[in-house]
Amino acid sequence: MKSSERIIYSTRPRLFLYSSSIILNLIAVVILFYILPFAMEATAKFEYSIGAAVRLPLVQIVTWIFLIIILVLIIKSIIDFISWRFTRYILTDQRVVIEKGLLHKETSYIYYDKIVDVVFSQSLLERLVSAGDIQIFGGHEHTPIVLKNAPNPQRIDQLINQLISGEYEAMSKGLRGNKPPSRGSALKKHSNKFKRLR
Repeated sequence: MKSSERIIYSTRPRLFLYSSSIILNLIAVVILFYILPFAMEATAKFEYSIGAAVRLPLVQIVTWIFLIIILVLIIKSIIDFISWRFTRYILTDQRVVIEKGLLHKETSYIYYDKIVDVVFSQSLLERLVSAGDIQIFGGHEHTPIVLKNAPNPQRIDQLINQLISGEYEAMSKGLRGNKPPSRGSALKKHSNKFKRLR
């Protein structure tokens, strides 16, 4: 971020949708742990039945295969979680920014004055969890930047449109211009109210 920029809104994609493989991987790990004892028992019976014909530690081999698959699934889930954790969608007072990556940082952005179209879409599942995809098109041939599985997409879409049109700045200046009533005036009103009751 530039020092002159002010962050107005910052969020991450919905974890459940962005890294759905995490949930599937963890379900697979639980199933594999559940199946492992049965697989070991079946392998032991098979090893006993073939006896001296094959001199291989089949039970150990099957156990190692299961454990390697489980370890790979857990590592992949951790990588997916880190990828989600280091993905941010940021609206500043100047541009829309997508930041990705922990070691290899990748930043995509578009300035509001370059935006020519904003397309907001939601699948049925996204609607159920209040998420959506927001495609932002610039005035060139490049691929649009996409805020995938963004939470509260209506809010983001509304903010982008307000920032493009300059409404957001006008509203925030208007809010800053309205000073709250001073404590003295509130006390005075309170005192006058009691005077009327006497």
